[in-house]
Amino acid sequence: MKKILAFAGSNSSTSINHQFIAHIANRIHGHDIKVVRLSEYDIPMFSVDKQNTNGFPLDIQVIKNLIAEHDALMISVNEHNGAVSSFFKNILDWLSRLDRNFLEDKKILLVSTSPGARVQHLRWNIPKEFYQGLEGK
Repeated sequence: MKKILAFAGSNSSTSINHQFIAHIANRIHGHDIKVVRLSEYDIPMFSVDKQNTNGFPLDIQVIKNLIAEHDALMISVNEHNGAVSSFFKNILDWLSRLDRNFLEDKKILLVSTSPGARVQHLRWNIPKEFYQGLEGK
């Protein structure tokens, strides 16, 4: 049995991507799947000044530890104007500053849903943005 961490890259309380990832998680049997809402963590907007003054936010350490404790990730990434949301990008920025290889050897299922027409653009651009230099598989 694999331990899988599932989340959406959205901070919306009505996120269709969170609903989507929860639906996928509920359909998978034989694995220990934990679904979390990243919006429940207190993550300030990244800046080098904040990092130098305050260090890393406690909740970024918590998220990094959650990722490390799981064998694989299921992520539903939302689309804002044809790109990854700033909320999710901000979390990636903090995590990659804390540990550049936080996704090393991690198996990742990356999905997305959107009512907008630009989700096709997102589908082709997320992998190179998301995986580049972060060592995920």
